[in-house]
Order: sequence, then structure tokens, then C-alpha cells
Amino acid sequence: MLKMWILLMFLAFTNPIWGQIGFSAISCRERRPKIVGGLEATRNEMPYIVSLTRRGGHFCGATIIHEKWVLTAGHCICNGLNRFMKASQIQGVMGLHSISQYLNDVRNKRDDDLTQPLQVNFKNLIPHPKYQCALPENDIALLELLQPLTFSHHIQPSCLIADVGFDSHENELATVSGWGWTNENQYEGERADVLLKASVRIWNNNLCTQSYQLNGRPNSEILDTQLCAGFENGGIDSCWADSGGPLMSKENYLIGIVSTGLGCARPGLPGIYTRVSKYVEWVKSVILNT
Repeated sequence: MLKMWILLMFLAFTNPIWGQIGFSAISCRERRPKIVGGLEATRNEMPYIVSLTRRGGHFCGATIIHEKWVLTAGHCICNGLNRFMKASQIQGVMGLHSISQYLNDVRNKRDDDLTQPLQVNFKNLIPHPKYQCALPENDIALLELLQPLTFSHHIQPSCLIADVGFDSHENELATVSGWGWTNENQYEGERADVLLKASVRIWNNNLCTQSYQLNGRPNSEILDTQLCAGFENGGIDSCWADSGGPLMSKENYLIGIVSTGLGCARPGLPGIYTRVSKYVEWVKSVILNT
């Protein structure tokens, strides 16, 4: 009976015209919408983003898509030995803006404000069945929360776009966000304390492949399960510790997950993202059968 109810929810929140898919009870139309060269996001501007932490420190981003599920990159749940971590080794923080302010509030046991970030634990870490640590293909994973969320104005899910033939988004501007490094050279940059955002342009996959091949990676090939976003002259990009975070379309739907690339914001080498639309059916199957 429960699985049938979930299936009805999927059907109810899939727009047959635009291919928009919501995995929670909040209508897609009612949702609001680290980085090199980025700007500080306003507080609560991106209520779907999650900071994944290990031993108390931020290391990856993720996106809320359901009361019990967040979506991230597969490599974010790999340890240094290229093995998958256990769910107990990772926590998430939702509704976060400033890392230092949050840690200070935790130290001072300040939890009387309903807008305070929420720390969550995970029950299951589920990488795509074809993903292998240290390889860029199928770089996507679902994380099941130990307890379901109660959504608020500062903690909300994102919708996804189905693979229905118009999901290329070529030449469109999209928004990437995170708390990663502000420079490829970690001695010159710093890890962002507040949530940063940046607009990047989505490339044609063939042009992205050619650009990588011309700029030092002759064997590169951008797959149809990936997308590239950035600028020909570089300067703006996701970077270290932004991995797993969201790339949002201009309509504020999740279209990409920060995955890989060569350096950060280098000319001719845009960031490479997991193309979420290619994995919607897998996401559905996991949520329905877990």
C-alpha cells in the first residue's frame, strides 16, 4: 500500500509537458529557488542545498529531493582507499549559510531559533550500481536520512527534470553553489565560510570534448550522462569541496551534480557535472524499493 501511495505521488508531481519531477509533497511551482568567481548567496536563497560533513568538517555538497533522501556525487561517499564509507561516518547540515556561525552556535548550544541549521544523520548510502570510486562515470549517489524531514522556509526540496528530449540546456545559464575553495591553488584561496553561488553557461557536449582534447586531455570524452558548464575564458567554476553540490537551471530545477574537471576555472576546461535527467528513473526505483 505504501509503495502504491509513493507511485501516485510520482505521477501527481510529474509535469507531462515540461518533464518536471518532484519527489516530495511540495509542488515544484511552490519551491524557491564553493565557488571560484562567485558571489555570496543570500540567507535561505537555496534551501535545498546540504553540507555533508565528516568529523565535523564540510567536504561535499548535496541536494534535498525528498523528505528522506538527498542526492550527491558518488565520489563524495568514497574514502581515501576508494571504498564506500558507512552511513554513520557522514552527517548533513541543512539550512546552512555560514559555517563558522553554525559551529559557534553549536559550541554555545544555541538552538532556540527555528531558522537554525539542522544536523541530520543518514541510514543508507546508495551509489549508482555502475559507479566505481575514482572513475567519473555514473558519479551519483542517494543518501537516505535516518529520520524524515519537516520542510520549512529554509529547508526545502528541489525538483528534477526528466529525460524527455529537451534536457540539453545548451547555452543556458545555470547556477552552481557551495562552500568549496575559492581558488584552485589552496595556498592562494580559502575554503568559503558562507554559501557562494555563481552563474555558469552550459556547453554542447561535443564542443566540451573538443575543448578538453585541445587543452591537454587528448583522450577526454564527455558522455551523454554528463554535462559541462563554465566559460571559454575560465574565471568562474565550482572547485574543491563543491563536489556533490547542485547545478540549477534558470527555472530552479536540479540539472547537474558537481562531479569532476581539470583544475578549477581554467580557460577551455569547464566543470563537468553528472546530468541528473539521465538518472531520474534510477532515483525513482531506489525511493520506491528502499
